[in-house]
Amino acid sequence: MLPATLAFVFFMYVTDQVMAQMNSEQQRQRAGVAFDRAERVITDRRVPDWQGRLKEIEKTFRVEHQLVPLARAEDDVFMSGSEKERLMSGDIAFRDRPGGGWVYERRMKDSDQVLRIEWVGAYQYQLIYYSIIIALMTLAMCAILWRWMWPVWRDLQSLSAATSSVGDGDFGVRARIGKESMLQPIAAAFNVMAGRVQALLQSHRDLEQGVAHELRTPLAQLKFDLELARGSGEPAERERRFEAMSRDVADLEELVDELLVLANLRHAPPYAPREVPTASIVEEAVRRVTGEMRGAERPVVIEPPREMPPTLSCDPKYLTRALVNILRNAMRYARNRVVLTVAREEGRSVLSVDDDGPGVPPGERQRLFEPFTRLEGSRGRDSGGVGLGLAIVKSVAEWHRGEARISDSPLGGARVSIRW
Repeated sequence: MLPATLAFVFFMYVTDQVMAQMNSEQQRQRAGVAFDRAERVITDRRVPDWQGRLKEIEKTFRVEHQLVPLARAEDDVFMSGSEKERLMSGDIAFRDRPGGGWVYERRMKDSDQVLRIEWVGAYQYQLIYYSIIIALMTLAMCAILWRWMWPVWRDLQSLSAATSSVGDGDFGVRARIGKESMLQPIAAAFNVMAGRVQALLQSHRDLEQGVAHELRTPLAQLKFDLELARGSGEPAERERRFEAMSRDVADLEELVDELLVLANLRHAPPYAPREVPTASIVEEAVRRVTGEMRGAERPVVIEPPREMPPTLSCDPKYLTRALVNILRNAMRYARNRVVLTVAREEGRSVLSVDDDGPGVPPGERQRLFEPFTRLEGSRGRDSGGVGLGLAIVKSVAEWHRGEARISDSPLGGARVSIRW
């Protein structure tokens, strides 16, 4: 706005100069009448007080008369060279008058003096006009800047207060900034960051409590079986206790393994996908789950995809682990069938596993992706697992910049999907 104001004033000045140059001959003619009148007064010997007469003319026509030496007129730095040549040839020369107006000069006949006439009139207020225009433009600019900067300053204060609160450990605070504010994207990013940090800290607290609880149960059972084995005198009873302790150790190993996978995902390097054959991921996941469930002697069949894209853009290690967890979870709760599908929908890859088990209530679906979360009844701990399988699935999906969700299955049970 400041350059625009200066350009406007410069334009007005240039316009005045151009108009003056265009009308310069007319101005010289009008000035010639004033010079003739003043010279008649000065050279007329019948007028004893010619200076007083000039004063009367100055009051009437709002001009100023002055006689200056020719040498002084030639040294006038404000007058151009062409105008000085006019002056030396006896013609009327003129220039701008500081503060507004014009200065006309003409050499008097047969003399080394120059008559200078300064037109003041309304031109003396030209500088004042420019000053008023600049002042008004400046006030308008300041008003607009204040109208623009005050909301920005207010929003900056709100954002600063929110960052200070977060720095003090209050991660529940959010920056309250209007949607039309230019700082809204920054505030939105800050709120998302604060929410993620809060969720991460809460997840860490829940994980610590969950780990303590999950470790306590098999350790207590292991300690109980160990005491019973020591006090038992029958070999068969000791053998049963040793088998129970082996199961408890296996549960601890599974828990530690799942925790390590979850920790690796949360500290994984930046996602770097590559094209991997879809069949290799599906076959490896089905092979691992089938081998684990072979000893369970359950009549559940995994139906592989009938059609699938030739390749998937993913990290094969973590995606295979997520698929194994989903299939393992479905095999535990399915009655007879588990159906695996892989497809491309709207430019995204979708991997889904359906089972014909009891399903998951809608209100509990999102909660199942939290660590150590299980449902009562058919999807409880008695069916196996440590409660980290779906948490790993969610972390893998988010690391792939996608999402994991649970919905109703066409088979009557639950459908667990990963979309990325």
